[in-house]
Amino acid sequence: MIIRIFFFMFIAGLSVSQSSAQSIFTGSIKNKSGQSIIGTVTIQDKDCLTISGFSQSDAKGEFEISYAGKADSVTITVSGMTIGKHSKTITNKSQRVDFVIQEQAIQLKEVTVKSAAIKQSGDTLNYLVGAYANQNDRVIGDVIRKMPGIEVAEDGKISFNGKEINKFYVENLDLLHGRYGIATNNIPMKAVSVVQVLENHQPIKALREKIPTDDVAINLKLKDSAKGALSIMGMLGGGYQPTLWNAEFTGMYFGKKRQNMTVYKGNNSGDDVASEFRTHYDYERVYMDPSSPLRIQMPITPSVPRKRYIDNRSHAITTNHLIKPSDNSELTTSILYHDDRIKKEGYSYYEQFLPADVQKLIIEEQISSTNHIHNAEVASRFKINKTDYYLNNSFNLKGSWNNDLGVGNTWNNVNQSHTQVSQHLDQPFFSIDNTLDLIKTISDNSYTIYFSAGYSQKPHTLTISPVSYLEEGELETLMQDLTSRDFGSVLRLSYGLKIKNFKLDYALWGRADIRHLETMLYGEPQTTLFDRAFQNDLWYNTYQAGLSQRYSYEKGNFRATLGMPFIYYALLNKDKIPDMHQTYQRLNFQPSLSLKYEYRDFIFYASGSTGRNFGDMNTGYTGYIMHGYRSLLRNTADRLLETRSVNTNTSIDYRNALSALFINLGVNYGYSWKNLLYGYNYQGVMSIKNTIVQPTDMENYGVRLTASKGLDFWRSTLRVYGNYNEGNSQQLIQNEVLNSRSRSYGAGAGLNVTPISFISLNYSFSWGESQSYMVGRSSDFPKIRQTSQTINLDIFPTKAITINMNVEHQYNRAASQRYTTFADASMKWKNQKIDIELGVNNIFNAKQYVSASYSEISTYYYSYSLRPVSALLKIRFKIK
Repeated sequence: MIIRIFFFMFIAGLSVSQSSAQSIFTGSIKNKSGQSIIGTVTIQDKDCLTISGFSQSDAKGEFEISYAGKADSVTITVSGMTIGKHSKTITNKSQRVDFVIQEQAIQLKEVTVKSAAIKQSGDTLNYLVGAYANQNDRVIGDVIRKMPGIEVAEDGKISFNGKEINKFYVENLDLLHGRYGIATNNIPMKAVSVVQVLENHQPIKALREKIPTDDVAINLKLKDSAKGALSIMGMLGGGYQPTLWNAEFTGMYFGKKRQNMTVYKGNNSGDDVASEFRTHYDYERVYMDPSSPLRIQMPITPSVPRKRYIDNRSHAITTNHLIKPSDNSELTTSILYHDDRIKKEGYSYYEQFLPADVQKLIIEEQISSTNHIHNAEVASRFKINKTDYYLNNSFNLKGSWNNDLGVGNTWNNVNQSHTQVSQHLDQPFFSIDNTLDLIKTISDNSYTIYFSAGYSQKPHTLTISPVSYLEEGELETLMQDLTSRDFGSVLRLSYGLKIKNFKLDYALWGRADIRHLETMLYGEPQTTLFDRAFQNDLWYNTYQAGLSQRYSYEKGNFRATLGMPFIYYALLNKDKIPDMHQTYQRLNFQPSLSLKYEYRDFIFYASGSTGRNFGDMNTGYTGYIMHGYRSLLRNTADRLLETRSVNTNTSIDYRNALSALFINLGVNYGYSWKNLLYGYNYQGVMSIKNTIVQPTDMENYGVRLTASKGLDFWRSTLRVYGNYNEGNSQQLIQNEVLNSRSRSYGAGAGLNVTPISFISLNYSFSWGESQSYMVGRSSDFPKIRQTSQTINLDIFPTKAITINMNVEHQYNRAASQRYTTFADASMKWKNQKIDIELGVNNIFNAKQYVSASYSEISTYYYSYSLRPVSALLKIRFKIK
């Protein structure tokens, strides 16, 4: 307590100037004769092109303009048709600024007035949708992909100038809570007028000007015709090879007090309906992991679009509803159901590199698999968001009952035999969690209560038949049962205050994670074959308590944040099968530092953090678990796994809305250390986990560059990127420690251009090389070089007709079939209420995709069966 009081006195005693929260400037505009002038008034940071505020003088020439920024000096500019442009730079404090101007007539040349494609107002960038859209664009996601500065990943995740967004709004309301693919893939492009990028976005009103943030959000501003209007649309489609079908139904309503989006999508034509429902961000909560440690062997996912290889039967439906009981409160409810059956087929050649005196392990597999996905989720969120009070309660209920089937014809060089292996995995999952977040602010102080708790259960069973690679002889069936029950809870009490340019935040918190794992391996017909070494009954309970401290200093365009959390960690490990009881206690300190400085259109970032983590359930069990038909794993170390890490990042951002130029350059370095080294021993085709007590470390570093530029001519957007990554680590193979290295680099570019009104062209190119190898054996692992090119051409013969042609070309240097080319074509006719599209996919009827990859210890070649040439007719219609 004495230290805390001394610290407060020290901070309060610093002589640091403080800009007011808001400066108000008044003044007048007059000519030298004393007559009043009506003119435009703007204000901006000194030496910065970004305008922070607008105003206009009245009939008496008087004006008033406010500024809420942190700059030491600002520039006020007055302009008009008869006075030109005049500026004054002054100190950032409320005062009067008068302008006495010599009027002069301005001779105007003939000009063409065009609305700017991007406009900036403070921390908000406004992209005009009409400046980037063309006749072929149907939904707003088609247009967002063309906007400079905004990147859309293959999975639909959106970033702005290298930073992932953490909020997505429609008319300033977060209806979808991270599942914004539902909006980008279904809201019509014609319904949106502006896409806004909100920088330094703080969604909690009570924390604005109290908690600094670099977060980025996107907001869709709708046209007046789309506000408060119910829209219902549908689509039906059918085709051949094989018999194809496709169906959609979308209903949406966006009002001031109520929003709703209800979407159904189903098909067997290769479309990934689940990708739209993927959560890209979520609120902080106890995470219940639905993944299974058990798996079946299936064809590897190729690096081509999903529609080219997936044999599917998909249904997905979701409804999302938001109401605003008052101006400061929201209630959101979401329901989702997803049913999918996915078939895959492929061939693989796997070569495991072993120490020099041991024969390499070679496995060939021809595998077909079927994944059945059944997933249901219900979520409800109630929020009150006021300037002095914030409450958010989130409830989630999730259930899934998935199962996977696989049949593989395998050959290996150990026993020179061909075997047909059947695999079946049942993996049901259930979870429930609730999170309460409450914030109260009084003057410059803030108080927070956060509590989150969740429970999950997953009883999984993996069945393999037959099994001929165990020492006990061939078994008709081998079954692995695994049941995991997890409970987790977090309670955090926080206090924050502001002292001039300093912000201080403290939190006392505690966390408990109770985990129970039961496993059993047994075979048929010899059900008693496996002893207690193949069973687990483990309680793995961790308890943490800590004091979090964060100190922030912000003045003008500079901000520094120092984090100093102290954490007490306790582990109670109770392994009932061998009757072992272990208790571990650790005191942890994990400091971090971040710096940010803005200069004109540049932002400089630097950050560093340390971490110290301890083992989890996957490093705690001691009985064997069959994770897959070639993988039998357990932990043999008698001590707790400990990991230490250091990570640093530096980046430079440049964004200029006026020139539509956005650049992000970043450098990162990471180092980690472990007290245990994990590896594998190979007994025939079976890999068995091994652990030795040996400290090991790993380093990695990289450089990345992304840039995009909107060009005034031909409505063009140019994008370029590049990256370089390198790292080193250690591998444990057949009880031998091997040093490994990896290196990768690549570059790419894309151009979207409309050279004439009836043609639009989109071209993208990517190139990359990678190599992973054991030190001293790089010749065994030649470089892999890959290139990819895509050309998409849209032709608009009339306003009602669109012709599209798409060609993809891929190259892999290490593959036996190095070149693969795909081509698609479509024709679309539309009017106000109906849209008819005929598409032909895989025109060249490519039957297989062949690729290769290397790791530090293995080589992997694979070929994947592709969907044949097919035609699909779709009819879209507007019901309301």
